[in-house]
Amino acid sequence: MSKREQDDLWRDFPKTAMEFEARFATEEDCRAYWIEARWGGQPACARCNSTRVWTERDGFLFECADCGHQTSLTSGTLLEKTRKPFKVWFRAVFEISTRRTGISAKDLQRILGFGSYRTAWTWLHKLRSAMVRSDSEPMGPFVQIDEALVGGKGGPHKELVLVAAEANGRVRLAHVENNDEGTCKRFADGQIAADADVVTDGHAGYNSESLGERGHEAVVQTKAERKVKDAVQACHWTISQLKRWLMGTHAGAVRDKHLQAYLDEFTFRHNRRKTNGVGRIAARVIGSLVAKPPLTTRQIIKETRRCRWFAPPQTAPKLAPELCA
Repeated sequence: MSKREQDDLWRDFPKTAMEFEARFATEEDCRAYWIEARWGGQPACARCNSTRVWTERDGFLFECADCGHQTSLTSGTLLEKTRKPFKVWFRAVFEISTRRTGISAKDLQRILGFGSYRTAWTWLHKLRSAMVRSDSEPMGPFVQIDEALVGGKGGPHKELVLVAAEANGRVRLAHVENNDEGTCKRFADGQIAADADVVTDGHAGYNSESLGERGHEAVVQTKAERKVKDAVQACHWTISQLKRWLMGTHAGAVRDKHLQAYLDEFTFRHNRRKTNGVGRIAARVIGSLVAKPPLTTRQIIKETRRCRWFAPPQTAPKLAPELCA
């Protein structure tokens, strides 16, 4: 689907909860929107891209007239092999994307009537994966960078998070093992425009090697000076909100290897807090559910690595584009 078609779908998406309920009142309504988001309204064969297909299984399966290949509505997407109706998935998308505080797996289980906590937990992780965009613009022109410890009780049990924030704008968050020069460089190169001006505290990891040709002002402040004018106030506000959210919505029960997924969710909603019509935020998530490859429970549990964006180069996924916008 073209960028223009995606934008048209976004503009036409319900803005409020009442509009959402009216628009997606039936399973057929949800399927029609899914087909529009995935194929632009005309289903196509996943093997040969032919649009000469006929429907089977009440419109959930399409068989190609040219090659005989069968393509389901969810095959090749994050919803592959789901047994739940689209209407339930759409409601889950609306719940996680439009609430300022998101939703916990336990609350999602209660609201949607799932038989197990694990099902709700898996669903939320799939939706968090859909909140990671690969076409994010680098941050700029004025960016603050800082780091913070989150989660756990006491220093040894806390996790280090790097924060980049535009003044009254977007943020990016990354779970890291440390804040040495190499890590700071990878974070800056992946998230911050080459011509941006950067403000940091006095940490030695922020220097000409890690920030390159970017303009850099290192500000060392006392507590009294920060009370008057905090040089990295946007970062401190972001971290404060993140900690309250992790404790308030999730009761601090976030495992270290899954922390990046929660950072992605927080970032996604924070960067869309000024969207005209909260329902439109859900449209972005549905668009990603369509575009991203399948993600199994086994992958989420067994194959997720802590600080995954900063793993050794030979095993790490592509860093820069995959942090959430």
